[in-house]
Parts: sequence; C-alpha cells; structure tokens
Amino acid sequence: MFIRNTITAFPTDTSWGLAVRADDQEGLCRLAKLKNRKEGQMFSLIVRDMEMLREFADVPEAFPENYFTEKPRTAILKPTKKLPRSTYWPEESVAFRVATIPEVIAQITYPVTATSANYTGEPSIFSAQKIRDKFGDEVVVFPGVEILPEKKSSEIWDFTVTPHTKNR
Repeated sequence: MFIRNTITAFPTDTSWGLAVRADDQEGLCRLAKLKNRKEGQMFSLIVRDMEMLREFADVPEAFPENYFTEKPRTAILKPTKKLPRSTYWPEESVAFRVATIPEVIAQITYPVTATSANYTGEPSIFSAQKIRDKFGDEVVVFPGVEILPEKKSSEIWDFTVTPHTKNR
C-alpha cells in the first residue's frame, strides 16, 4: 500500500493522513507540493511498531511502552543513522508516531510520513470521500475504512531534551 512515488491517504488514530515512504525523495517533493508546504515545514513519520521505532530512532531506556497506545501521541526523538537524511525533517530530531490501526500496521514495511490530509489552518479530515473529493487522482485512498471518529490531534512530547517537554 505504501509504495514509492505514491501518495497514500490512510487512517490514523486522529484523522486521515497522507503518506509517502521516508526514503522516497521524489514522493516527498510531490507530497510537499500537494500540501502547499513552504520550505522548512517538516513532516512527521509513522512506523509500524516499537521495534521499527527503535530501528530508526534513539528511544530512551525509560520510554513508556504504552506511550503511543494510551492516547494519540507524537514523540520527538533523535534519528538513528538508518533513517535517510532529508530536508523534510531535521537531522537532530524527528517527530515519530507508531501506527495503532491493525490494517495500517500490516502495510508499513518502512517509515512513512504522517502528515495530516488537511491543509494548514483547515479542519482535520475524517472521511475517505472528502479525501477523494479534495485530492482526486493525486492520492491512493487506503481501502476498507470510510469514516473515522472525530478526535483531537496528538500530543507532542520532545524526548531530545531533559526533562522531556510536552509541546501541546
């Protein structure tokens, strides 16, 4: 489902997101253009599970195992050398989420972007049909899910500083 040079709309634990593989520079550029991102606006990444997170991020020893399952959360962590460098996330810190929807987890074989499907300043999108109406053929819509329950955006905690800080 998450393949090179394809922007995929997918359900997250907060709203619909847009994904391209983190190692797909052409896809990242297309996504930035689609989202009207200005240079310097970064993408967060989503991984399959804690094992994949540890592969691509320096996860502190005391990191709570239920951090991502307790409520929608994003963790700012130092990337490992295995994560490709990109102008779409800083070298010293990357915002990571862990997928919580089983159908999505099954499809993530490499970190993908986790940017929301809405444009900055617009309300979040909870309907696959709104994704289709908004983006047409520009994105592939993840199958099997049509409507998500409306939720708030995720909390963001910065684990690159001590003590860890909650950004929102």
